[in-house]
Amino acid sequence: MIFTGEKTPRSFGDEYDNHIVFSELYKIMAFYDALAFCNTHTFEYASWISKSKFLSTTTYIYSSIGGTIESISALLHNGRCNDAFALVRKYCDSIILDTYKILLSKKFQDRFYDSLSIDVYNDNELKKWIDAEQQLYNEKEIKKVYSEIVKAYPTITKMFELNVNNTLYHKLRDICNANMHYNYFWTVLANDAEMIQARKDFRDDILKNISKAIRFFFTIHFSFIYEGSPSYLMSSDYMEYAEIGQQPPEGSERWVSPPAQEAFNIIVKKYYPKIADYLLKLDLMDIE
Repeated sequence: MIFTGEKTPRSFGDEYDNHIVFSELYKIMAFYDALAFCNTHTFEYASWISKSKFLSTTTYIYSSIGGTIESISALLHNGRCNDAFALVRKYCDSIILDTYKILLSKKFQDRFYDSLSIDVYNDNELKKWIDAEQQLYNEKEIKKVYSEIVKAYPTITKMFELNVNNTLYHKLRDICNANMHYNYFWTVLANDAEMIQARKDFRDDILKNISKAIRFFFTIHFSFIYEGSPSYLMSSDYMEYAEIGQQPPEGSERWVSPPAQEAFNIIVKKYYPKIADYLLKLDLMDIE
């Protein structure tokens, strides 16, 4: 028997322990860590005018998402696959939140430059979200959120079919949703480490679905970031030159961080080549 409190991480054999999902999760985690580090100097008006007085929410959002990816990996290593799936749903939600937050931030920044009045930021949903006065949006407003994203990224949303029912995006979300609670007996079994150890067919199916969901959701997020905020992927070289008082090399603002390039190579280009081709044709950064 496998009991809670037993020494972890557990081992379920070389095939499970060395499954590709773990190396891909590590690369995705490194991607978000790089984004968090490279955007520590990002200035965000709604954050600065809030009670918290943070310069930006960006670095903390990506650091937190990286933590969620780390938690998914740890849960899978311990055979708690139902809990891991629940966090994949959280990851999916965080992508929508981050994308919508970026759109709101840009909208309020444009309004500020148009009016040159700080009053623009005194009463808006982004500031209230930062100050924990209200949610950025709730489930009743999700259609409005998707509508804003579709307007900002029409090509990407069409390629991923995000606003069409019964597509891969919604099917993967449904699988994750089923694991938020013990709605089915199989979701109960997915959190039983002994079942994960005993039933190869069962665990193989779980790892297949969770790998597919993580790759797909990551590719969506990478695409939104690249098209909407390509500088977020910038290598730290540019800022490091500036911080020591040297002129950054010409074109260095287009260099991407190594973790961003590596994640693009092993996930986006490998599993979604049409998406990769579209992003490369945009030519927003020196990504290969």
